[in-house]
Amino acid sequence: MSDGMQHEPGSNNARLEEVLDDRKFLGHPRGIGALATGNFFNSFAWGALYAILIFYLYSPFTKGLEFTQGQAASMVTAMGACNSIFGIFGSWLADRVLGMRKALILGNIVKGTAFAILAIPAFSLTQGRIFALIALFLMSLPIMGASNASLTGQLYRKTDNGRRDAAFTIHSIANNIAGLIAPVLVGQIGMKNYHVGFLIAAIAAFLYGAVIFVTQHKFFGPLGEKPVKPLEEGKFGKIFFRFMLILVVLIGGIVALVLAKVISFQGVLNIITSATFIIPIAFLTNLLSKKDLTAHDRRRMKPFLKLFSAQIVMALCGSMLTSMVAIFIDKKIDRNIFGFELAPGSVGTIYTVLGLILAPVFVWLWTKTRATNIRTTHKYGFGILFSGLGYGLLTIPILMFSNSAPYSLLWMVFYYLFLTFSDNLVWPIGSSLVAKLSPDAYDTQMQTAWGQAGTIGNGIALILFSFYQTADQQVDLFPIMTALLLVTATLIFVFSKNIEKDMV
Repeated sequence: MSDGMQHEPGSNNARLEEVLDDRKFLGHPRGIGALATGNFFNSFAWGALYAILIFYLYSPFTKGLEFTQGQAASMVTAMGACNSIFGIFGSWLADRVLGMRKALILGNIVKGTAFAILAIPAFSLTQGRIFALIALFLMSLPIMGASNASLTGQLYRKTDNGRRDAAFTIHSIANNIAGLIAPVLVGQIGMKNYHVGFLIAAIAAFLYGAVIFVTQHKFFGPLGEKPVKPLEEGKFGKIFFRFMLILVVLIGGIVALVLAKVISFQGVLNIITSATFIIPIAFLTNLLSKKDLTAHDRRRMKPFLKLFSAQIVMALCGSMLTSMVAIFIDKKIDRNIFGFELAPGSVGTIYTVLGLILAPVFVWLWTKTRATNIRTTHKYGFGILFSGLGYGLLTIPILMFSNSAPYSLLWMVFYYLFLTFSDNLVWPIGSSLVAKLSPDAYDTQMQTAWGQAGTIGNGIALILFSFYQTADQQVDLFPIMTALLLVTATLIFVFSKNIEKDMV
């Protein structure tokens, strides 16, 4: 901060300095506590949803909506892809119109409403499917964009690398605590009544918005209060009208074509798949061509793009976890423990318990030991390596004991152990890297650009699921994922020095 700043008690500069120097939450700013609590409710809401959504979609009516396994996997993946695509619009809203705090509040209201629609019982198969499609559409509108990650990064000075890395790991801890509770609670409830589970998810989403609303002025000072680069007065109305017009025409056109039987369910997925590649590339191109980027900013874009390519592979891995692996657990894993049948959505609790145990270890490593000096790219590369080893582990029973399914639950335990190591390296380190490399005026958009790796990863998954429709077919993807992840990790290690030279 400049020495010439005014520090009157009511000035924004004084408020900002107070926030940056705040260490009242475990040595971090109190805003981290609010954002971590928000992350808890966010992860609880999504964890509750994913614990039951895919099973609700392919369960027989009246318990579910009777889609095929392949359709259900594609629908969940398509929603994730659209969520990532519209995340661009959400981050643009946060940066140019709402400010990050309002974006977080309004975004969670929309998300909670989507979950609440699924909580309405399906009185007929047609009504249930229509409600599900409306809910999936609303879930695809993340008005908050990447505001949580962006606000987290802004709570620290650019040079405060250790605390910032630890802050994103604190978020991981909050996510893991929520992930421990949600799958067990909602997964078991979902075996009896999916709609009650969706209602619990809706309440959690609304609570996220409430946390930010209550703490925003006291914990964040001027951060996120206003758009970082506001639009000229009167311009938003015109842009919003055009956006909504295009959206209505696009959706109306697709619905009309489906009703007229011009395009099929797979045709709709093909349209979404195309968008998952075109829109992220267009967004990245636009961001990289900003005229106000300095030479220093542009140099830092080089390592960002290299790591972004690796992140696409990790995003594909994450997409598989919520669809293909979920079906694998339901159809191929023995879930009986001492005579008690564990719901398929509750198996992920193992993953969360391991995350809770290991995440504090990583916070300690990055802040209290020499591990903080390990190259960032090496941390990231090891994370990808562990994911590859996890998928490699699941490949063993598929290739060697293909006729002995259902397989022991222990295979999932060790798979989750590898993924937990991966998560504590890839996701917090990746978000911290983006916060470090982002130009000040484009923090949220850079976090959104990073998230577009997820959009492309979901697009790749949609293509794969068009060929691998059933659980028996999808297991063939495990060895493919193993090879892809191991090759990616190797490339990160080989080009580590080359990537890091432009990060300074």
